[in-house]
Amino acid sequence: MRHLLTILLLVLATACVPYSTHPLTPPDIAGLDQSIFGTWFWNEERESGYIHIGRDEKSGLLRVMMLSFDSEMELDVSEFSGHTSSLNGSQYLNLQWVAPPEEGSGYMFIKYTVTADKLGISFMESDPITAAIEQGVLQGEIKRQKWATSVQVTAAPTELKQFVQNNEKALFPEMKYIPRLNLPNMPSEQVPQSGSAQIPR
Repeated sequence: MRHLLTILLLVLATACVPYSTHPLTPPDIAGLDQSIFGTWFWNEERESGYIHIGRDEKSGLLRVMMLSFDSEMELDVSEFSGHTSSLNGSQYLNLQWVAPPEEGSGYMFIKYTVTADKLGISFMESDPITAAIEQGVLQGEIKRQKWATSVQVTAAPTELKQFVQNNEKALFPEMKYIPRLNLPNMPSEQVPQSGSAQIPR
């Protein structure tokens, strides 16, 4: 099973991830879903990594940091800012790139679910969005280049939200799960022992 970052890098490399000018719902700092806060990880033969999700100190919005190590221990870092949305009992992330700064413009939508020990994430499929724009069902722009296609949804928030609700299964067909990293509690007066950190297995 491909892990989260591999899927993300794959869709970004082919420019097939759809972006939206507007979020699904306006940012609600007080209403952020805190169940998603914490550190999540994967550990596979050729790559391991972490996803840190918390609240940004300045904006109050979500801050998402993704760090991965390949087999040669080269570190790749991605950063996002955003907020959570709830539609008909389903939970979504509205994320914008912070770093690298040259990545896509607008909001990326990711459906998620949280259990006691796992985070499930489903990236939005591009094909239903492209078809809806071409058929005039959803407002947006499609730019086709030799090696990639970019999709930008420009629909108003009300239209966008209704489209996602009506087409949820087609837009988010598969959920991938990664475990939560549960760190042991460390008393404040205890000085941590020196040693190298190990990637969890």
